Amino acid sequence: MKSIGALWACFTLVLGVCVYLLFFKSEKIAYVESTRIFQEYEGAKVEREKIEARGREFKLKIDTLNREVREAIIRYDGSADNNTKQIIQIKQKQLDDYQRSVQETLQSEESAAMTKVASELNAFLKEYGKRNNYKFIFIANPSGTIAYAADGTNLTEDVLREINKK
Repeated sequence: MKSIGALWACFTLVLGVCVYLLFFKSEKIAYVESTRIFQEYEGAKVEREKIEARGREFKLKIDTLNREVREAIIRYDGSADNNTKQIIQIKQKQLDDYQRSVQETLQSEESAAMTKVASELNAFLKEYGKRNNYKFIFIANPSGTIAYAADGTNLTEDVLREINKK
């Protein structure tokens, strides 16, 4: 009789632990869609607009240099003067160098801006996860790092709403 009571006590204890683990101590796991976050996060939009403005500024300068090269070619077309050919070549080299420099500068600025945005998002997700008791928050990207997720585990809307308030 003593062993049946002990068996029932063990069974009750195991059942209680299972109920606790299943219902009260759930491990919250979710994900966010990286593409949507980077497209719809206001901080990312601001950084993209800055890069686009710099691109327009550089384009104006490139257009001016292009015009100068075309004008030099038209002005000195057919001239046998070596000095004229050198001027045109120098202008063309300046244009090529400037275009290459602009492209490198814009790529560098865009990379730095996206690194800044990613850092902001990571810090926000860390704080959000702690505040909402998530064990994990994964990043889903277009290459398919998450094959399946149950309904209700996509936090993208909530995260965008909250981070864009800040």
